[in-house]
Amino acid sequence: MRLIRLLLVALGATFLRRLRSGPRRAGWTWTFEFIVELMRRDWMEMRSWKPAQIRAEFERKPLPKSATRKVRYGEIWLDGIRALSFEPPSKRSPVVILYFHGGSYLFGSPETHLDVAARFALAAGARVVLPEYRLAPEHRYPAALDDALRVFRALIASGTDPAHIAVTGESAGGNLALALPLALVGERAPLPRAVALLSPWLDLSASFPSTRTQLDDYGDRELVVEQARLVAGELSLDDPRLSLIHRDPKGLPRLLIQVGGAERLHDEAVELDRRAREAGVDARLDVLPEMPHAAQLLAEWSREGQSALERAASFLTAA
Repeated sequence: MRLIRLLLVALGATFLRRLRSGPRRAGWTWTFEFIVELMRRDWMEMRSWKPAQIRAEFERKPLPKSATRKVRYGEIWLDGIRALSFEPPSKRSPVVILYFHGGSYLFGSPETHLDVAARFALAAGARVVLPEYRLAPEHRYPAALDDALRVFRALIASGTDPAHIAVTGESAGGNLALALPLALVGERAPLPRAVALLSPWLDLSASFPSTRTQLDDYGDRELVVEQARLVAGELSLDDPRLSLIHRDPKGLPRLLIQVGGAERLHDEAVELDRRAREAGVDARLDVLPEMPHAAQLLAEWSREGQSALERAASFLTAA
């Protein structure tokens, strides 16, 4: 009943707004604007819920599965950590793409990200591994990073050349996809060949201007900070172990940063690109005009989101 109510309210709000003043963004289709409106209202209604409630709600949602039906996938275990492994029908590349799901480090799972993982496998013609890392607030830093390192090392131990491992992730998963090679650089350990960050969450203190000015994105700055506090616990929100924008990017592998032109995390992504280039990293920035946060997850309804995902997959396999 809650979903039906939200659907009706979002439909009405989208229809009336477009009737009065046209699309919220010039490039947004009616359907895409409705999906963003639905997500905005959903998030604002859930903001006072406990993480466990939000996790259960996500698992119940009728998420897209059109891409999932085109791949083979199944459960695997890597050093005791559960993951899903996706194989496209025609495997063209020896690359293994390690994908870390988003969800503010509080929610999300391999099951909530079936569609995006399948789309990556299809676009790359490569295997995708989607691990189930531990979540806050039950398991705060460094639990997720420890799990990511274990999965990466287990892939190598199973015979995968690190030069054939690429890493990606969206939002909090983008934070984890960056934290992994940063930790490996510190250990002088083998690195993945390339990293693609999709709308990465790099500043948990939400100090950059876009967190306040990008009003067409779903959620708001206060929600970002509320969730960050659940993740950080006793750590400061600008602690460089969590807010990776404060870390030295020197030594990172080839790096792609994708961010929406209309999203709250825009400015921190642009700043990471600048700092990475100054540190000598082979980095490139891909700004998705008019797109909100994590447009790749909206590929079912957005050609721009699908195109961005395909560019990220091509970047990883080409590296």
